[in-house]
Amino acid sequence: MRNFTKSLLLITLCLSGNKFFAQNYLGVIQSNYAGVMSADLQPASIVDNRFKFDMNLASFNATAFQNIYKFDTKDMPKWWIKSFADTNNTQWMKPDSTFMSRYLIPIKDFNDDAAKPRGANINIQIDLLNFMFHVNPKIAVGFSAKFRSITNVDDVSMKLLKLGTEELKYKPLWVINIPEALIRINQMTWNEYGVNYAQVLKDDNEHFFKMGGRVKVLQGLAAAYLYSENFNFALKNEDTTTSLSGDFNYGYSSNLDGDLSKQSTYLNGSKLGMGFDIGGVYEYRPKHADFRYEMDNVTNIWRRDMDKYKFRLGVSLVDVGRIKFGKGGESRDFSVNVNASPTDLNQFTKIGSLGEFDSIIDNNTKNTPGWEGRQASSTFFMNTPAALSLQADYHIWDRFFVNVTGVLNVNAKKDVNRVTVPNQISITPGYDHPWFGIGVPISLNKYSGLTAGLAARLGPLTFGFQSFKAVAASGTVRGIQMFTGLRIPILYDAPQDRDNDKVSDKVDECKDIPGVWAFKGCPDTDGDGIVDSQDACPTVVGLAQFKGCPDRDLDGIEDSKDACPDDAGLVQFSGCPDRDNDSIIDKDDLCPDVAGLRAFNGCPDRDGDGVKDSEDACPEIPGPAVNNGCPDSDNDGIFDQIDNCPLIAGPKENNGCPYPDTDGDGLLDKDDKCPYVAGPIKNQGCPYQDTDKDGIMDAEDKCPGTPGVPENQGCPKISEEIQEVLRTAFENLEFNTGNAIIKTESYLSLNDLAKVLVKKPTWKLNIAGHTDNQGNDAANMVLS
Repeated sequence: MRNFTKSLLLITLCLSGNKFFAQNYLGVIQSNYAGVMSADLQPASIVDNRFKFDMNLASFNATAFQNIYKFDTKDMPKWWIKSFADTNNTQWMKPDSTFMSRYLIPIKDFNDDAAKPRGANINIQIDLLNFMFHVNPKIAVGFSAKFRSITNVDDVSMKLLKLGTEELKYKPLWVINIPEALIRINQMTWNEYGVNYAQVLKDDNEHFFKMGGRVKVLQGLAAAYLYSENFNFALKNEDTTTSLSGDFNYGYSSNLDGDLSKQSTYLNGSKLGMGFDIGGVYEYRPKHADFRYEMDNVTNIWRRDMDKYKFRLGVSLVDVGRIKFGKGGESRDFSVNVNASPTDLNQFTKIGSLGEFDSIIDNNTKNTPGWEGRQASSTFFMNTPAALSLQADYHIWDRFFVNVTGVLNVNAKKDVNRVTVPNQISITPGYDHPWFGIGVPISLNKYSGLTAGLAARLGPLTFGFQSFKAVAASGTVRGIQMFTGLRIPILYDAPQDRDNDKVSDKVDECKDIPGVWAFKGCPDTDGDGIVDSQDACPTVVGLAQFKGCPDRDLDGIEDSKDACPDDAGLVQFSGCPDRDNDSIIDKDDLCPDVAGLRAFNGCPDRDGDGVKDSEDACPEIPGPAVNNGCPDSDNDGIFDQIDNCPLIAGPKENNGCPYPDTDGDGLLDKDDKCPYVAGPIKNQGCPYQDTDKDGIMDAEDKCPGTPGVPENQGCPKISEEIQEVLRTAFENLEFNTGNAIIKTESYLSLNDLAKVLVKKPTWKLNIAGHTDNQGNDAANMVLS
């Protein structure tokens, strides 16, 4: 049994090989600047992260924890000093007879029947040339090449462990039946090549969601498994059992038959398998406006160099897959039931390889009663360490964050051939700067217990460890996890705009002077669409045709050459207007809207008589200046337009006409009371008659056609009422100044007079008008 236990240990070491690969980089993988490394935990993380491009040249992570012993680190400082002083001196690493008692402290009493089975987990990973890059702001792709190995030792009973560590010499466990002495070993070493795709699915500023997945080609290098059921035994002594029974499932990959030092041996162990990772991330961004900017004529751009969320939640399913291996040697499942006879354990003392172990099992199943070999398939599958991960990240302040990540193994126990990662929860407060980051991961799982470590980024370097105690050689530890790596990160920079003109420096042709996008960042101070370097008037809005100088009145003449820059004008007048087209510019034209003569400063003389219209009483008819521009053809002193006989001289009192003697009675009409009826001169040219038969001769009758009374000179007697109407009408009769228009206030008394005349159809009124003494005589003459 002693050597059988040693054989199991040998199998474990052979299956593990000398190359191991890591599960994750605790404390860095959760960082916002983990880049392509974060895809192992969350495949959606490569999109909308802080990297244009990230390449992990090489990273190494080794994890080895167990929950059987606590290792006392009291002599570790001496070991370190010896190892550095003499690299060939490894004697300190070799345990002596007191090693177990001095340094290994059992976590539970081996004799405690209630102690749960124990185990160990070895998980080591090498990343080889992993990279990611953004195709556009919402899509990123990546590639990963990894070399991994995981060894799980589980369900080992404490009593079996005690016997193994004491090489079966622990007598208190002899001659007693040890039931349910379980053991479960799974180991797999493989390469994986993955293509990662991630995309932003929702971005409405405050709420953000992205998903990603990775498809992996799995190349198995080595695998093995051994687990027992119903395993019971009792020792007679260290070399012989009194009883031994159990069912054992056992196998290893075909390439472990050969020389493990040859590379080709590893490359023929399995068929290519497939695997995948998938995950999604939600971010809550309440202050999204603080992370938006405008640049290069594009608005509402995210600051890709900054973390925008207040909190972030992620869920992922990783390492789902399996690999098919060919079964090596004569490895097979077998059963033992030799309770009636002793079993000699010395047959296992000289086992040096898996093949020798196979031969012993094969010999016993064929020749020893109670040993039975079960028919075994020529192949077996090994599942990769599928796990469900939940991540929560809270942005405390500035660049300080705290992350909580849980990992849950989801490989079902019925899938007996599988490697696993332990269920684990970690809390990592940290500081995240683009070129420097530090985190303090505090984690808990069944193998390591509660640990606190350190993870850091220094430019392209990453390194860290899970347990301060293991590194500092302080107290007791259950194992160690350490990692280191080298990267080529190309980060998104903050928007580069030295002059703050919203034109990025990479396209800004005037980097130190604020400008506009239309001119690639060069200024257009006056905003006239002409870059200052080509603008002859850079501070005044102008036109391209004048090299940016203005033409305020838009007359096609540059203001600097325009004598009238605010009034549209003509080239021949140096930009000044001539609205009436009289060749006299408006500012010198007293009558700018009417074509005129230069002699009159642009004012007209329509009749061409040398008197400008504004001073010409007869602007449409030529006349001498002495007559204010009005003609007097017969030179009788009366202007033609008011001269009833303009070609025959006549007195003013007869409107310019000579007096006639119409009735030929020797009296001129002007002196003839009856110019149309001949009469004696004595009777002032009127015949003696009494037309109205009122007894008053017409010569003396002021109303010869209307009978009247003598006291009224032959006119009818007028009542006082009518006299008042007449008097009022003529007293109230008024005209507008300078014309012959009756004022409206005279209408009432004139209407009363009209009513009297309607009643007296035979009455006649002699009405005469004259001007007042205002104005010059010529104008008053025309008016009258």
